[in-house]
Amino acid sequence: MRNLLITFFSIALSASVLAAGNDSETSTFIETYDDGTDVGLWHCSVGVPRIIEASGGNPGAYLQQGGFSSSIPTWASISTRFQPGVNDPYKIDSIYTGDWTSLGVTSIAVDLNVIQVATWATDRAVTLELLQMDDTGFNVTYDATYTLPDLPDPPVGWQTYSFPVDANSPTIPQGWVFTRGDGTPGTDAEWSPFLHRIDLTSIGFYKPGFAYPSLGTWVLGIDNVEIDFQTGPTPTPTPTATPTPSPTATAPPKSTPRPRPTPHPRPMPPH
Repeated sequence: MRNLLITFFSIALSASVLAAGNDSETSTFIETYDDGTDVGLWHCSVGVPRIIEASGGNPGAYLQQGGFSSSIPTWASISTRFQPGVNDPYKIDSIYTGDWTSLGVTSIAVDLNVIQVATWATDRAVTLELLQMDDTGFNVTYDATYTLPDLPDPPVGWQTYSFPVDANSPTIPQGWVFTRGDGTPGTDAEWSPFLHRIDLTSIGFYKPGFAYPSLGTWVLGIDNVEIDFQTGPTPTPTPTATPTPSPTATAPPKSTPRPRPTPHPRPMPPH
């Protein structure tokens, strides 16, 4: 696995170009599925098969998963640190999780296709969510979301969705909602330390805080999962200790810290 990840990083670094007016270099890694790789093990459900289709992508091969029910259809890539011990075939350490601050991640983009719609709603949108768990892997330490404009109707065909990240920003970038596990707002000083360890990255058709029906089944496609990062010198703040709740805190971090849709629990196989 170590050699495999080194290969992936070498591929990404070979595409680097010098950024104008900056001492660092900007590189891109894209999972196109055209070469048979499956780096992030992206998935919407652990209960139905994932299929890498040879054609029909944007262009070429793409990953398809369908036949599952969910109120918030969401693609996720999760690390081995997320809920350790829970049987899950799709946990993997890859460039899509881990230390984004040291890597200097600047943005992430993806092509998505809603092939079959279960139930749509006028208040759906595409949301990127990043989670950092505590040392147990079961409690949320930090949660960050970035939501794109509303999609009143299901998008037709392949669509590209892009999200700014700026892992080395000294402040929380505009458009992000960043909270601690107990629901209290995160601070500017916690942004880069949070991105030193991402345990779950997900992109789904929902808006945080909204409830949706779970009727019918989805068929979704994903392609060209792109992550852009800086390979030269960048400021990399030292990770800080998990904040300890003050005596006046109303609640410690919990497994489900806020009343909002999350990618988990994912649909499981029927008994």
